[in-house]
Amino acid sequence: MNTRRTFIKFLSFFGALIVPWTILPQKWSQSLSLLAGKPSIKLDIAQAEGADGSDRIATEILGKKGFEDIQALCQVDMQGRRAGTIGQTRALVYLGEQVRELQLESFGDENYLQTFAIPVMEERVINGRALFRPKQVNAASVLAANLLAGIKGMNQNETIIISAHYDHLGMYQGELHRGANDNASGVGCILEVMRRLVQESLAGATPRVNVVAAFWGAEEMGFLGSKYFVKNPTIPLSNIKTVINFDTIAAGSKEEFIFWTPKDNPLTEIINNVVQRNGAKIEKDDGKGHKSDDSSFLDTQISAITVLSREWLWNNHTPEDDITVINQEKLELACDILYDVVKELAY
Repeated sequence: MNTRRTFIKFLSFFGALIVPWTILPQKWSQSLSLLAGKPSIKLDIAQAEGADGSDRIATEILGKKGFEDIQALCQVDMQGRRAGTIGQTRALVYLGEQVRELQLESFGDENYLQTFAIPVMEERVINGRALFRPKQVNAASVLAANLLAGIKGMNQNETIIISAHYDHLGMYQGELHRGANDNASGVGCILEVMRRLVQESLAGATPRVNVVAAFWGAEEMGFLGSKYFVKNPTIPLSNIKTVINFDTIAAGSKEEFIFWTPKDNPLTEIINNVVQRNGAKIEKDDGKGHKSDDSSFLDTQISAITVLSREWLWNNHTPEDDITVINQEKLELACDILYDVVKELAY
């Protein structure tokens, strides 16, 4: 009986996650988008054909800013985006809408997604910080997902990934944890940079290599999304040259950043130079035991790095990590830095 109940629960969540992207994509996407409480701005794909016969993308889509994405991902109906919940599904619907409107190519298994199972987690507070740990080693699993979308380059056998985890703590010990800085801020940066690159593509600029945006799921539960990708890559790992991960990027003083990397990294000099050109400061930090999704690539040949705000721990994993902690000037500077790094690596 317990096995049957577990199986039914698994199928129920699988349906909640997958149906919006497969069987009834438009109907479910529209209804869940209403539940997710999107920003009031209307975003549509203009269907007018250009001289080359391709569809054109509306100006308001290309000009949307990362701060608007943070606002959308932090609304109450997103329920804090905990992996394995309806809040995660609503966040995925929102992200799916953004990449579809930009007409990005799928680099996931299907419809941009890469689904995976995660264990049931329990809430713990360790050293004053809210965290998750597996409830039981062999407990029943629920589903989470990564989302991967990008621009194909002239050399499609080489790829750079810009990434951010979109999940957070959700409803944790009875309180809503919105996760504005951690990590809606990183997601907003990735989306804004992809919009800039798409706008340039429409003007004829094609990257030398594929540029892929990866939105990792279940990072808060132990980097489970990025770990799953490394073990089950939808892009051959041998084709991936670089992973630039943005995490908790937009709180604190405007010009102060740090980076983590699990090993010596050729990206360090490039990022240092780009940050300086943008009038900011960045230095390597040992993390003091903290990690992010770059750590999942440690045992590969891929150069991976995570960029953060120096003050990334401010209000981290607390209900106070809401839209008020976002420094919009810092967010825009972070977008400029990421954009310049991508241009240097891929164009």
